[in-house]
Amino acid sequence: MSGPVTLGIPQLAPTVTRGAGLTSSLGKALAVMAKALFGHVVAPAELRVVEENAILRAKVRRLEQELDELRAQRDAAIAHELLSMAGDNAEPALA
Repeated sequence: MSGPVTLGIPQLAPTVTRGAGLTSSLGKALAVMAKALFGHVVAPAELRVVEENAILRAKVRRLEQELDELRAQRDAAIAHELLSMAGDNAEPALA
């Protein structure tokens, strides 16, 4: 073996073809990675907001289902009323 081995990101020496831009872009990549990792650390207040958001979304889904059921009941009642008004002379509508 020729030296100590580390788990860090290897730094390439700047050359004429690569230039110093590689080192600065590597620094930007590390900053972005740090921000991404920091985003996974959530404060308890944020957890409460996430939980409340999930509860509200579930409530909206239930209310939308209830609204669909009520609309279907209303449409059936209107259809029944129209059929009863037409009496025995009712003919089916052509599609």
